[in-house]
Amino acid sequence: MVGNPYLSAATKLYAHLLRQHWNGQCLVGPDPVGKVHWRVTRFVRSYLPWLPFDDKYVYLQGQAYWIKANLLMYERYRESRFLYRALHCADYMAAVQPPDGAWRHPPIWGRRGFIATVEGVWASLGLLAAYRYGHRTWHLDAARKWFDFQLNCMGFIDTGWGLAARYYLHDKEEVVPNVSAVLLWLMAELADVTGKSIYLRYAWDVCCFLRKVQMPSGELPYVFPSRKHFQCYQYNAFQFMDLLAYMKITDDRRVLPILQGLAGYLMSGLSPQGACRYDCFHQNPETNYWTAALAAALRFAELHNFMAGQRSSCRAYQHLIRRQQGDGRFSFSDKNYEVLSDHRSYPRQQAMLLYFLLLRGCQGDETAGTPVGYDPSLPRIVALHQM
Repeated sequence: MVGNPYLSAATKLYAHLLRQHWNGQCLVGPDPVGKVHWRVTRFVRSYLPWLPFDDKYVYLQGQAYWIKANLLMYERYRESRFLYRALHCADYMAAVQPPDGAWRHPPIWGRRGFIATVEGVWASLGLLAAYRYGHRTWHLDAARKWFDFQLNCMGFIDTGWGLAARYYLHDKEEVVPNVSAVLLWLMAELADVTGKSIYLRYAWDVCCFLRKVQMPSGELPYVFPSRKHFQCYQYNAFQFMDLLAYMKITDDRRVLPILQGLAGYLMSGLSPQGACRYDCFHQNPETNYWTAALAAALRFAELHNFMAGQRSSCRAYQHLIRRQQGDGRFSFSDKNYEVLSDHRSYPRQQAMLLYFLLLRGCQGDETAGTPVGYDPSLPRIVALHQM
């Protein structure tokens, strides 16, 4: 790790997650989500940490990032403990999957019992990453079970020019491009792992929707058409990486114009200090995992020649590393309402930070989240874009 500040930072953060949030099966801890909590109570809990709190949640998105981070650590160091933790966490997610295949949202006020595309898709991505290494059939079975629920129960919103994934099972109208982008990645992963192109039968319809709603700036809106701007750069950074992963797996270059637009848009996402801007109109507040996501997206854009001669990702990563705390964690946010900060450790976001640091530290990982160490014995898809 000498001379590699990204791996050094990742190692410190990994140790923090083990101490603070890993219970032997999964990452457990608080989360900043929730309308009132996001605006008010998380700051109370940050400034008064001695007060008793019971906000211990298990977010499957966090488990997926933890699995993928451990697999990167295993590839880097070839120590079995990393593989063990990844597979054990995947075992946990498969074990808690309900009979209908649909994991429920953690019991946060206002969202208890919700069924969300993001949670199910990310759980499945984590399970598939583990399956590529462990070949445990129940990991693949659980991912396929969710996808069946996604198609048959969640369904799509027919926008008239393409299909959009539903955000929640109970919400039949809200059109959020972010969930459609990550669902495309899952479609590609399932097709790749199983060798069955049937998983891509709706992929082009989803791509058509994303192409239609992309704005001239390259930005994909948060909610179409009612709310174009919300935490703009971080959401678009994730969508860039999701769509790049989809294209790398399928070789479907029809998404290339979307990626080119996103890359151009993301170039304007850094503050002068190197942090991710809050949105198109405001620099602050500053949220560390947003900076990590934007740094990773910019890095992939540079590696794949979307940004010739640009080195913006280096500035973002360097700024991020300077913000790491002594115990290895990263605070969540600063400059909220100009004067407030949230220094609590949220395992879901810490796992994201870990993964993006490892991606940068492990030179050569250029596939936007496609698992390193891909097993060539698994069936492959050929010329999917010609379907």
